[in-house]
Amino acid sequence: MDKSPVKTPIKHILAAVDFSPMALYTARMAAQEAQLHDARLTLLHIFNPQMLNLQIPEEILPPTLDLREKLLQLAHAEMEKLRQSIAEDGIPPRMELEESGENIGKAVIDFGKAHAVDMLVVGSHGHGAIGRLLLGSVANDIVHYASCPVLVVKHHED
Repeated sequence: MDKSPVKTPIKHILAAVDFSPMALYTARMAAQEAQLHDARLTLLHIFNPQMLNLQIPEEILPPTLDLREKLLQLAHAEMEKLRQSIAEDGIPPRMELEESGENIGKAVIDFGKAHAVDMLVVGSHGHGAIGRLLLGSVANDIVHYASCPVLVVKHHED
């Protein structure tokens, strides 16, 4: 049996981020991996417009407000905050904000395949089995269906 180390070159790392408290921690872990492998780093947020199909009373949300545009502006601002934090650590990440009506995990995997990603990094919120049943799990989908190595960053307690 050959016991030599696996030599899969990792040239491009993709970190999927939401804007939860885990996002910065996940992005920093991805940046460390990028530094370790001398790889490019891309931070990706999937914007799912299906979330906007909620029935929201006009008293709460006036019809003149373009919710989609406002949410996209907020997403761009959050991505810029992540970019600045990671760039301070010496890794200038490429930022991608993709709009997709698909399952978020599938959209991340598809993006990774289309952009020749060698490793995916995703945060796990630690919802456990019940959370996965009720909420679904992006990390779980990515781990099961990705065709490249996946680093799952576990819930971080300060």
